[in-house]
Amino acid sequence: MAEKDQYIYFDVRARGEAIRMLYAVAKKEFTNQVVTFADWPAVKEEQPLKQLPTLKTEGQVLCQSNVIARHVARRLGLVGEGCWDETWNDLVLEVTKDFYEAVIDKIYTWKLFKSKPEPEDVSKVMEEVKGQIVKNLNYIQSIADKKGKKFIVGNDIQLGDVWLYAALESCKLGVPDIMTITPWVKEFTAKFEADERIKKHMAERPPSAAGI
Repeated sequence: MAEKDQYIYFDVRARGEAIRMLYAVAKKEFTNQVVTFADWPAVKEEQPLKQLPTLKTEGQVLCQSNVIARHVARRLGLVGEGCWDETWNDLVLEVTKDFYEAVIDKIYTWKLFKSKPEPEDVSKVMEEVKGQIVKNLNYIQSIADKKGKKFIVGNDIQLGDVWLYAALESCKLGVPDIMTITPWVKEFTAKFEADERIKKHMAERPPSAAGI
């Protein structure tokens, strides 16, 4: 019997939750090794870039969350049918990553991580970030509208759907209304959360240590 994939990440959701969700959607068993921040120094030196997440699979070790997500999605058949479906999924991932990183850089650095001082005009920063979020989400909606399927690219959950939902969820601490920020997003999140595989995963997962 082949060994299960071993996924190593902190006891948070953040950049790593999408990968856990991919396994849940595919109903594929894997070893979910959770690392607490207290245990991190003992684990750090074993990691290729001294950071997480890391995936051990088929005798190989992968790092970088987006690379892992893409690899897992391809292996588990969650990138659609053919080159174009895979490309649309990649595009959704990258467009999502842009606004997710804006939330991290412009909000979480001072609100959560305390690595930057709070901006003088918080409302202006929030307005700018929400503007970028809506712009990017409207573009993703345009992809979904052209495809005309139940989810963004297909009639079942794929990589793009998972990455988008996980990012939206991780942004809630900084942008509380993000799950309903546009009518399309509200509809998308409701469909995603109604999937039985996702409901099971979300009911069984532990809380995130950092709240994101």
